Amino acid sequence: MKIIIAGDGETGTHLARMLSVENQDIVLIGENREHLAELDAEGNFITSEGRPTSAAALERCGVGSADLFVAVTPDENTNIVACELAREIGAAKCAARVDSPEFTGGVSLATLRRHGVDLAICPEKLAAGEISQFICHNWATQWFPLRRGELLVAGVRMAPGGELCGKTLRDIPSNPRLFHVAAIRRGSAIIIPRGDDSLLAGDTIYFVVRPEDTGILPRLCGRREIPVRRIMISGGGRVTENLLEIIAGDHYNITVIDPDRERCHAIASRFPRVVAVNAAASDVLTLKEEGIEKCDIFLALTGSSETNIVSCMVAREHGAPRTLARIEELEYIPEAESLSIDKIINKKLINAGSILNAILESDSATSQCVSLENAEIAGITARDSSRIVSKPIAELSLPKGITVGGLIRDGRGQIVEGRTRVEPGDHVVVFCVAGALPKVKRYFS
Repeated sequence: MKIIIAGDGETGTHLARMLSVENQDIVLIGENREHLAELDAEGNFITSEGRPTSAAALERCGVGSADLFVAVTPDENTNIVACELAREIGAAKCAARVDSPEFTGGVSLATLRRHGVDLAICPEKLAAGEISQFICHNWATQWFPLRRGELLVAGVRMAPGGELCGKTLRDIPSNPRLFHVAAIRRGSAIIIPRGDDSLLAGDTIYFVVRPEDTGILPRLCGRREIPVRRIMISGGGRVTENLLEIIAGDHYNITVIDPDRERCHAIASRFPRVVAVNAAASDVLTLKEEGIEKCDIFLALTGSSETNIVSCMVAREHGAPRTLARIEELEYIPEAESLSIDKIINKKLINAGSILNAILESDSATSQCVSLENAEIAGITARDSSRIVSKPIAELSLPKGITVGGLIRDGRGQIVEGRTRVEPGDHVVVFCVAGALPKVKRYFS
């Protein structure tokens, strides 16, 4: 596909790098000439200097023949106007990053579509949804319902006392088969495992499991569910506001700490049941006075990754059983996990998953994709006469770095094994390392 990305900031640059690995034809538009020159020298994509709202700049980089136009500048109005221009010039599909959550539903979304925006990506709203999932399932670092929840992907960090710790996949009993180990993240590396791969303490294990069988995973990985009543949040920005819209009415005792007095007043007036405290995240005395030693979960959601990491360390020292940090620098993620931060939120990865969805949906309206750090989880519907339905899974000779984790047939999830045969119409869950998505799609074409 030819994909044009408007915005050479961190989000746009990450998307260009990630999608170029997937063998897509990528053009990145930006206004910072020096930055673009550096990217052009190191990246496997084309850069083009110009304003995203300039019709001449869009035509110069070939928007008229683009399969997908993505506008991810920091300004949502620029993104919307850029999409409108791109659609008029001839782009087949347009996606815009927006920061106002009201743009992502109802009348506002219909209005955006009339102006050429097919997909509105609100990273703060998507991040808030992921955080709320962690509050409900805090023994798992990742929780992805597939389709209508018929199957789940749960990422769980292995503790030294887990029943599966130290075992190879071949040693795990499979009768009955209640889950499938689809991927292992060890440090910054993603492993699509084979039978002789071991599950080690500190690994994040990605399980495909039916909803009714998730209860066995905490014990197998040495984890336990923490009942959450008291929540402390550091940072009162847009991610926090979107999160409070989801959880403020769920009978939690919530305290928000923020150094901006006006922001605290706004949160207190908008969410009367939430306690807003005007203080810095580093003010340990205030944190203690507000009950950090009694909170069940601490969420560090400021705009500073370093501040969030340190805040989680302080919270853990004062007894918080669960911590979550918003970290935007991908290189900080392994370090944060080594410091026993239970959950990491990264908006770049969330954006990437949304864009991958748009790419897959160009082929199938029932596709779904989630972006991990160096891998993707794709849910794709099998078609008549496609290669994926030709043989049992064990005989398909799937390339290294690709595995089938499960499938949904007639509205019910199934865990696959070697003799499982995919049928036309099955919604198949595939794990693959970054760069392998084109190979996956060839099995379904």
